[in-house]
Amino acid sequence: MKPNFVSLGILLSLFLSACGDSDESTKGAEYKVSGSDTAASVTYSGKGESTEQKSDVALPWEFSFKPEKGDFLYISAQNNGKAGSVTVQIYVDGKKYKEATSEGAYVIATVSGTY
Repeated sequence: MKPNFVSLGILLSLFLSACGDSDESTKGAEYKVSGSDTAASVTYSGKGESTEQKSDVALPWEFSFKPEKGDFLYISAQNNGKAGSVTVQIYVDGKKYKEATSEGAYVIATVSGTY
């Protein structure tokens, strides 16, 4: 019995259209921290709006998760250097939502919002 390539093509077409053209990897929230020093201390809200803190994370640093609609988003980072800068960013569904930069010794940059 020969395979029916027309049927396979129709099935593949239906499957792809059911999947949609949205890229699920860009859905959700992403926090990014960068700076002139090699490390920073980071405090952030995560899934279920829990708050976590990490000391001396290597920069650049990123954290992604899938929040619920209405969840509070928060990221704060402290420059660990005696000079320089630290930048924090929140991305929502792949697009930059908020950003802050602070410059100086041990400065803190913070951004927050709602998903």
